[in-house]
Amino acid sequence: MKRIAGLIGVVAAVAALLLSSCKKDETGTFVLDKSAVYLVQGQSVTVAFTSSHIGSISVTTCPEGWDDPVIDVPAHTITVTAPSEIEDDTELTGTITFSGKVNGGSTVTATLFVGMVGTEDLTSKAANSYLINKKDTRYLIDGMVRGDGSALQTASVDIIWQSKSSLIQYLDFEDGKVSFYVAADDDTTDIKLGNALIGAYGADGELLWSWHLWVADYDPDAEGGTVDFNGYTMMTRNLGALAADNSSTDDILASFGLFYQWGRKDPFIGPSSYQASSGSSAAMYNASGSRVYMAVEASSAETGTEEYAARNPLTYITGVAESEFDWRWGSRSDALWSADGKTLQDPCPYGWRVAPAAAYAGLEIVGTPAVEDAEKYAWTLGKDGAESLFFGAGRRRYDDSKVQNIYIPLTDLEQAGLMTRADDAQPWEGLYWTAEVSSSEAAAFHFWFEKSTSTGGVLHKEPYVRANGMSLRCVRAD
Repeated sequence: MKRIAGLIGVVAAVAALLLSSCKKDETGTFVLDKSAVYLVQGQSVTVAFTSSHIGSISVTTCPEGWDDPVIDVPAHTITVTAPSEIEDDTELTGTITFSGKVNGGSTVTATLFVGMVGTEDLTSKAANSYLINKKDTRYLIDGMVRGDGSALQTASVDIIWQSKSSLIQYLDFEDGKVSFYVAADDDTTDIKLGNALIGAYGADGELLWSWHLWVADYDPDAEGGTVDFNGYTMMTRNLGALAADNSSTDDILASFGLFYQWGRKDPFIGPSSYQASSGSSAAMYNASGSRVYMAVEASSAETGTEEYAARNPLTYITGVAESEFDWRWGSRSDALWSADGKTLQDPCPYGWRVAPAAAYAGLEIVGTPAVEDAEKYAWTLGKDGAESLFFGAGRRRYDDSKVQNIYIPLTDLEQAGLMTRADDAQPWEGLYWTAEVSSSEAAAFHFWFEKSTSTGGVLHKEPYVRANGMSLRCVRAD
């Protein structure tokens, strides 16, 4: 009997040990149904959560001046209340960290951003791009419409690319509205600058549409934000530019903005260096901070369509002889952009459209350029007393997508085979798409600097093949 009792005791001990081991190895989950909540002073908001194998939940960090949230484990809710009084040390934004204790002893954590911040509601302003210029602000756009207001069947949204990791924060989609937050820069009190592309996805996960977010400390309605040329009110920055200044190499690079193939709504990132004779692309990141890269495909019956371009905004579609070096395959479409008004494919923000060639007519170089101007990569151009600084960002080439901003004039010597383009390369050129077509090609505003003679030229309506990627300026829509 003692032996049997001993065996029973051993079995019980082993079972207890195994049970204890299972509990120690048990994994738990604790997930909030929101990553961020936005409140006004004294307001309470309840956030739901899902969990498994969690015995208790506690708060480990909380912004200064905020009371610990009320956690109701049985109801799976957490109630956050904003401070009713704002003291000098009260933090208006911050992160609450929760710790869930798993049965068996381990822990899992979850974080919730909380902010007493303003909301900028742009849901009534359908467009393919949005100028985001207010820091510490929650933005809302309509996730159920394209740039012309036509309907989408959006099921989710995500970041396709952003020029700076964590530029767009707490992206969410609820009740048809896209919500995101833009913070101040980590090193300054100014808005964090950059560009991003966010995508609308269907229930099957296929990309349906995308919107460009232009995050800049720029307000075209402020003094100096626009210039009037030939009866058109034009922005004083390139679309996507984060500056309008050529006093330093960093400012020059930031002022280039983004590149667009003629007739496409989605932008392509600029170069990594302001001296881009054949430059590489600047870095891009996804929502998790990993690098993403631009793809390149030649135009074909499959790739050379508006539908393919919309589903593949990271793909640069190069022109081929069969497409007459247009990114679009088959018959040309002169209506993708229009000099008469905004179109479905227009890449400018609400209330703005791609500038027509007439807006650039008669612009001339202001002053006499000096040799040292070769390193400034921009000229002030003007007409009738109105002036604006334009940048020599060059283009993404139509045949290989590479950035080139060195001006390469075609000379008699080159035509005769006595010299190469590299021999005659000049400092830089500026190329700006217009909304118009010129014969079979699209019309561009073109200016260039010739270092050898300290001069250059300006042409307001020159034909270029449409697979080129070039800068843009936007003018007010009628």
